[in-house]
This record gives sequence, structure tokens and C-alpha cells, in this order.
Amino acid sequence: MTDDVTDGVTDDVTDNVTDNAPRDPAVSAGDRPDIHDRAAVEGLVAAFYAEVLDDRLIGPLFTEVARIDVAQHLTIMVDFWESALLTPGVYHGNALRAHRELHAKSPLRADHFERWLHLWTAVVHRRHEGPVAERAVTKAHAIARALLHNTAGRDESARRPGPVLLQIRRSPQEAATHGHQSQIEATRQ
Repeated sequence: MTDDVTDGVTDDVTDNVTDNAPRDPAVSAGDRPDIHDRAAVEGLVAAFYAEVLDDRLIGPLFTEVARIDVAQHLTIMVDFWESALLTPGVYHGNALRAHRELHAKSPLRADHFERWLHLWTAVVHRRHEGPVAERAVTKAHAIARALLHNTAGRDESARRPGPVLLQIRRSPQEAATHGHQSQIEATRQ
């Protein structure tokens, strides 16, 4: 996943999620470090997948439909998140292809991605705090939205308020004739 796909894209699906899960005993309250190295990513990904694989909604997608080799999948996901958060270029896979193949076997739905986001956000916030941790949550929102759009063909965020890029274009003829009039094109970011 390259940064140009996820940078600057946000989604508010889980902005109001409260994290009621118990804190990780390895991380004391108020002493949650930011994500600063591969070891932190490994711990985060392992804790996240421990919850995902036990989840009744999305766990079966991994265990029964995709039938992942957990150790191999964790290594791939650590590479992915290390690339997304710390060291670009570590991950060399194609996340979209893998999710399209999964979608062909068992259609992915918005509620699957919402649950994935809820679990990811809760685990990140239990274990970490700081700018990289917040970027992990923001990137997860962008990734979920992109994967939903590119598998199920829907962009659930299209109905949500958000930034809009306005491009003002003025043709040479318009500028000469009607200097104050322009064509305005709005694009949701």
C-alpha cells in the first residue's frame, strides 16, 4: 500500500467508538508508548489478530473462508503495517488482490470492515498513544474504505460530510470575456 492511496484520507466510521475492553496488562495505564519500531508493530498486530480470529463476525473470514496460515499472515501484516507507519517499502504484496479473492469466495460487506476498524482502533488505543498510533487508526480507516469500495463496489463514506476540493477552471476565452466567471468543480476528498 503506498502512501498516496491513504495519506490525507479519513473516515469517521469509528470516531465515536468507546474502548471498553480491558487494558493490555503489558502496558500500564498512562504509560502507553507510541509505535516506534518493528517490535511494537509485531505486538500490535499479534494482539489485533488474537481478537480478530476470535470474533464471531469476521473471524470465520480468516479461518474458514481464507483459511490463512496464521504465522505467515502475521508476518505479512507486520510488513504491511511497518511499511504504512514506519519504513516504506517493507511490504511487497498486493492487499487489494487478496481482498478481491476473498470477496469472490464470500462477499465482504460494510459491517465486516466496520468490525475490523472497531477492533483495530480498540487494540491500537489499548496499547499505544502518540502520533504514529493515531496515524495507524487514520490509515486503517482509509484502507477499509478503499477495500470496501474496490471489493463490494461501494463507497460508504460518500454520504458523510468531509473535505471537498474545489478546483476553479477558467478557459482563456472566459477569462478574456468574463474575467469574474469561472467553472467550479467540486470533488470529495
